Amino acid sequence: MPAVLLAAGLSRRLGRPKALVKVNGSELVVWVYNRLIQAGCFPVVVTNDDTLASINRLLPSAHVVVNPEPDAGRTKSLQIGIRAIQRLLDRTPKRVVMAPVDRPAWNAPLLRDLLACDGNVAPSHQNRKGHPVVMDAAAIQAVMEAEPDRPLRDVVAFNPLPVLAPHLHLNIDTEDDLATLESFLGELQDCFPEGEGI
Repeated sequence: MPAVLLAAGLSRRLGRPKALVKVNGSELVVWVYNRLIQAGCFPVVVTNDDTLASINRLLPSAHVVVNPEPDAGRTKSLQIGIRAIQRLLDRTPKRVVMAPVDRPAWNAPLLRDLLACDGNVAPSHQNRKGHPVVMDAAAIQAVMEAEPDRPLRDVVAFNPLPVLAPHLHLNIDTEDDLATLESFLGELQDCFPEGEGI
């Protein structure tokens, strides 16, 4: 199952690249990449901007591609990632995982549960959907045909998979968000079967 890890945002509110922020001793991009690999995803394409050298050093086995216009929107980064997967596989995949680097409060078992479902699926906690998401062939085609600045939620309808993930919706945008994440690391470790948390 190929995956696209979105890590090309400019992080203006945070003031530093989100992908390189360390939490509990690990950069967010490393944390998300490792969970994708643990869940069985391959190849994993990381979309990036001007932190390319740092990402390549941290993830030497990843396929890193540059989004020259990170302000164009998340859909643009996803399109760039899917094109890279098409080149790597020499075909369009039947399904693909998309995981943003700034939504880290999930683990490999959660993603494996998503992968066991058919169609387009997203985890849902208390009737609110989150990330990562899995897209089928029709959704991939719709994404590739969409305007780059069109939000993904307007392009693909995801079926919810209810999960117990109280912090699923935490979006790392500010230093306060990072402080919130740090405050419940212990809880994440208790919730995750592999005992790793983030």
